[in-house]
Amino acid sequence: MIPISDINPAKSNPIISRIFIIASIIVYLLIQPKNPSELFNFFYEFAAIPCEIFNNKPLSIDQYYNNDCSALTSNIVFENKNIFLSLILSNIFHANFIHILGNLWSFWIFGNNIEDVLGRTRFIIFLFMTGLFSMFAHVILNFNDINPIVGASGIVSALMGAYVYLFPNAQLLVLVPFGFLFPTTIRAKFFMIFWFFSQIVIALQNNNISWEAHIGGFLIGYLVLRIFNYRRYTL
Repeated sequence: MIPISDINPAKSNPIISRIFIIASIIVYLLIQPKNPSELFNFFYEFAAIPCEIFNNKPLSIDQYYNNDCSALTSNIVFENKNIFLSLILSNIFHANFIHILGNLWSFWIFGNNIEDVLGRTRFIIFLFMTGLFSMFAHVILNFNDINPIVGASGIVSALMGAYVYLFPNAQLLVLVPFGFLFPTTIRAKFFMIFWFFSQIVIALQNNNISWEAHIGGFLIGYLVLRIFNYRRYTL
């Protein structure tokens, strides 16, 4: 199922959601290289890499060229890389058009309502915290990996977790693939169940989708609002 919109309009102007979306688009269009080989190097220079985070130092030349986190260390590939900053920047980097379209579309569907409830300051903290947590969820289970992590999907998953806590019965408009795509509505809690099981399917496949960041983000998004006992809405 592909979410198209929710039937749950926000009451206030979601400024932070707009800023995040616009910033991600600007980075994708104007800052990220378009040439595949240049983009590859760009991600290694600026994006979060599990091996670097786990060892708290940038990749060495041996690690980079041998594709092996345990390789003998030598000169650093990108000496000026800021590992902590890479954890933040990775959330606004995207690999291709479909990647950024899917993430930002979903961010808008769920993010405006969460910003509406939390308020702008708490929403900024929420985005920052869940972005880091979802990255760490991936790193913990892939600490020897030297492939960069990019995309806002960990944050989007956290927004989904927060959304299903706050608005379990909100109606979502989705497209269902059944030979062709047809629109229908479904309650948020049932859509999230479907989504959660889809992550299990992804986990059983050999691909580059970070189910770890997705599930980690979803759980922290849900738990944060539950722990702070935010009011749940019946729609």
